[in-house]
Parts: sequence; C-alpha cells; structure tokens
Amino acid sequence: MDAHAIVITGAKEMELRTHEVPALRDDEVLIRTEYSGVSQGTEIDAYRGRRPELTMPTVTGYQSVGIVEDAGAAVTGFAPGERVLFTTSRLPDEYPATWMAGHVSHAVVSTTSRPPIAVPADVDPVEAALTAMVAVGLGGIQQIRVELGDVVLVSGQGLIGQASAQLARCRGALVVTTDMSPTRARLSGEHSADVAVDLGAQDLDTVLRELAPGGVDVVIETSGRADQFAPSVGRIRTQGTVLLQGYYQQHIDIDFHPTHIKKPTIAAACGFGDMRLAMSLLRWHKVRFRGLVTHLAAPRDAPELFARMERGDPDVLGVVFDWGAAAG
Repeated sequence: MDAHAIVITGAKEMELRTHEVPALRDDEVLIRTEYSGVSQGTEIDAYRGRRPELTMPTVTGYQSVGIVEDAGAAVTGFAPGERVLFTTSRLPDEYPATWMAGHVSHAVVSTTSRPPIAVPADVDPVEAALTAMVAVGLGGIQQIRVELGDVVLVSGQGLIGQASAQLARCRGALVVTTDMSPTRARLSGEHSADVAVDLGAQDLDTVLRELAPGGVDVVIETSGRADQFAPSVGRIRTQGTVLLQGYYQQHIDIDFHPTHIKKPTIAAACGFGDMRLAMSLLRWHKVRFRGLVTHLAAPRDAPELFARMERGDPDVLGVVFDWGAAAG
C-alpha cells in the first residue's frame, strides 16, 4: 500500500512524497489518517533545519487523528474502525529515525511504545488534531497555582497562549491576553480571554492598572522572547508568579534587584501535560479550539503554509491538514 507524506527535504524545503507503508509488526496498528495538526514552534524549527536530533529528509507532526484499519497479531485494546490520536509513526527504512512522523496519510503505530489514545465519538476530530497544543498549555498551568479570582496575564496568543488562557479561566481566573496581531487578539477575545489586548492599538499597562492596580497574580509568558522576562516580573504583584511557557532560544538576563524585590515564583514549562486529560477537556468543552483553526488545508498546501508560518505570518494560527482532501 502506498502512503503520502509531507516531507522536509532540507532547510526551508518541503514536498509531498509517496512511500510504501511498512509491513505491520505484531504490536502495531495501521491507521488511516483523517487530520494532522501543526505545532508551529517545534515544526518550524525543524523546517528551518534547527532541530539537531532530526536528519533530513524528515516527516514532522505529533498530533494526528485517524481510523484504525488493521492490527498486528499481538494487539489488544484497539479494533478496526476506532478513531484514535497518535503522536508518532514508523516510516520506511529510507527515512532517518524521528520521534514525530504524524503528517502521513497512513501510519504504522506501536501500541506498546507511545500508544494511540482513543478519540471519543463526541470530540470534533479536527479539534482533536490539536490536542498536543492543549496538553503543552496544560503542562505549564499544572506547575503553578492559579486560584479563583486571580488576575492572569497571558503574553502571546499562538495556540499555546490560547490554551493557557482558556485553562486559567477554567481555574476561575480573570484572564487578560496580549498579542501584536489584531487577528490573534480578536480570536483570543472570542475564544480564550476575558480581556484581549491588541498591543498595536491599546496600552496594556493602562488596562492592567484598572483591573489589578497592585500587579497581576500570574504572568504566563508564551511569546518565546527573552526581552519579555523583565516586563513580566514588573507586572506581577509582590510574591506573584511568572511562568515561562515559551521556548527561549536567547539567554534570559535577570536584573536581580527589581526581581528579588518582587519575591517572585518563577516556573519554566517543558513538554506535554496529560494528553488524555487534554482530550477530556476538549470533550467537555472546557477548552475550545475549533474556532482557532484558521487553515483546514489539503496536504498539497503544506509547502505554502509552512513558508508562511516560517515568515511569522500572524494570520496563520491553527493549521490542520485534511487527509481526506486530494493529496496531489
């Protein structure tokens, strides 16, 4: 059987390729992919050739939804016809090893190492294809205390920022979000925030003085910009919390005196929270991501969309590939 794959062939180079699906091992299932979501941070770094653990050509993607079509002789707990979420797949030997490989039309997935997760029938499969983004935000917010009535500022409204904002609201916080993009600020106001601030049109500190004159309780910083550490500390109350939820490729310099005067708690998040809990939050509509999908696209559109994401196009937020669309 042939499968299609979105393949990064070199730095900022991508194409749709065809390969033969590997034969199933006893502990593996064959999944026909319906939708695969993009993680802009990790995958754009890979597209730029900045993931040292990856060798080109490579297939990225680690949040894909599909239907089980076949199972190896030793597989239990997964049956043909079941919809599942998978985070990795086994490619043919012609591809170097990778921990991702979700952007494929047919996936061979182990049920013993990083096994698939069932997608309940009442979960939108398009939304489920962004479960990992919810889980990353969940992993961060589970590290800190957010209490009923807290004022939480979330800086940056990519998918991780949107997830963080929605999860903080689940805990009873009043959530203020910021972004330089009018599109992302608007979407945040519609889906994620109590107050969404468009930094190009509004003054954030004026907004915060009204809502939290003594400083906010928590800042969740998701932009990945090292120069946002000091402003984040400056905006918390004494003994407030700063969660560094972004990925910071530059060194963060700490001006010690104004920092230690605030007596802050500083946390740094890494990786997923509980993927099954993230799926449940989508199921219970505690987190709503469908409205954040700005591009439900055919796999053939991947080169154009990855190029736009690499350029930092703020209008490209939630990207999900529809593998039921024509691949070529």
